[in-house]
Amino acid sequence: MKLVLGVSGSIGAYKAVDIMRYFQKNGHEVTVVMTRAATRIIAPLTFATFAPGMVYQELFAEGQDPLLHINLSKENELLLVAPATANIIGKMANGIADDLLSTLFCAFFRRVVVAPAMNTHMLENPAVTDNIARLRGRGIELIEAAEGELANREFGRGRLPDARTIYDRCLKLIRV
Repeated sequence: MKLVLGVSGSIGAYKAVDIMRYFQKNGHEVTVVMTRAATRIIAPLTFATFAPGMVYQELFAEGQDPLLHINLSKENELLLVAPATANIIGKMANGIADDLLSTLFCAFFRRVVVAPAMNTHMLENPAVTDNIARLRGRGIELIEAAEGELANREFGRGRLPDARTIYDRCLKLIRV
C-alpha cells in the first residue's frame, strides 16, 4: 500500500517517525507531509533519512510539482494524519486549505484516518469535539487518543497511540 503520513504540530510528532518506520518495515511506501508547526518539533531531515525525496512541507516550494496535492491524492490509497492537532482537525472539518496538508486533504478521495493528539482540555473543547464529529459524519475514520501522561505532566486522554495500534487500525480499514 502507498500512503501519505500527515504530521501536524503536536508534541506527539516525534512518534510519527515510528509510525512511518512501522509501515515501511511491513512493505508499505510512505510519503510524509508536514505542517510548518510539525517542523518546529521534529526536523524534516529525520523523516527524509528514511524516505529520501518523499518528505514535503510547502504547498508551492521552488522546484516542486505545483500539482503535488492532486498527484499525491491520485497515487496513494490512504491519508493518515498522525498526530492530528486541534488546528488541522479544524481545517479539515471546515474545508480550509491554506497549507499542503489541508489542501491535500481537500483533494484526497480515498480513505482518510485521523489520530488526534493534544492536551485533554483541548481534546474535550466543544469546538474540537464538534469538528471531530463533523469529520466522523463525513466518513473520516478516527483513532481515539490514548490515555496516559501528557506533555504537561497531567494524566488524561490525548496521547498519540503507539505505532502498532495505528498500523493495525489502518490495515483493518483498508481491507474492509
